[in-house]
Amino acid sequence: MVHKDADHVELVLPDGRIIDYVIQITPKARSLRLKLSARDGLVVVAPPHLDRQKLMALVAEKADWIGERISGFDAVRHLIPTEPPARPQAFDLPALAESWRVEYKLTRGCTVGARIEQPGRIVVAGAVGDVEACHSALRRWLARHATISLSPWLENLAEPVGLHYTDLAVKNQRTRWGSCSTTGRISLNCKLLFLPRDLVRYVIWHELCHLLEPNHSERFWMHLRHFEPAADSLHGRMRDAWKAVPSWAQRGKGLLL
Repeated sequence: MVHKDADHVELVLPDGRIIDYVIQITPKARSLRLKLSARDGLVVVAPPHLDRQKLMALVAEKADWIGERISGFDAVRHLIPTEPPARPQAFDLPALAESWRVEYKLTRGCTVGARIEQPGRIVVAGAVGDVEACHSALRRWLARHATISLSPWLENLAEPVGLHYTDLAVKNQRTRWGSCSTTGRISLNCKLLFLPRDLVRYVIWHELCHLLEPNHSERFWMHLRHFEPAADSLHGRMRDAWKAVPSWAQRGKGLLL
């Protein structure tokens, strides 16, 4: 949260937008630090000795970067809880056509874990009075479930067309649905399971095409449209895809981007 005594300043972005940002003078800070979050926007943490005009000039130099980072906030701001967090009782995974019911069992353990007790039923056990610990346990379960589900999906798309990746990592990334490294390692977001199957397929093809073109050049889009003819319309739908993800599935608090 932003300190109530923080100083508010305006910044003009390259596209003409004007945003407010907050300057927090912190005695322990040794250098200027920018913090961006969907909850608080831009917060600039600065040491007491830094001249104010120099501080504002340094922030202005980062205007391009700041503009790029905050452009996606509207897509995920709805995920910031406005009410006290609650433990989910059920959720759907459209990518797998699955529905899950969640039950909570209080045990003497001080940790919390989640496991499948029977088809369609997850049991969260341990210190279940800790809501965030329950969320963390469910996120870990989601990552495990996504690894099992997405690995064959990726392989079944890549192998018939001769695209070879070196490894797959399934993560709970805050702002990326997927990525592909220069070494051919593909990362996919476990939150893809909350999306319709055609969007998941699009993301997988998107990352596989980076094996052919590491950038987003016209050649990249040519490859993607070849493998996924509906790429343009699916790309447009991805802008609102975050709305399908429940808040408990987000890693950490405040949706730092």
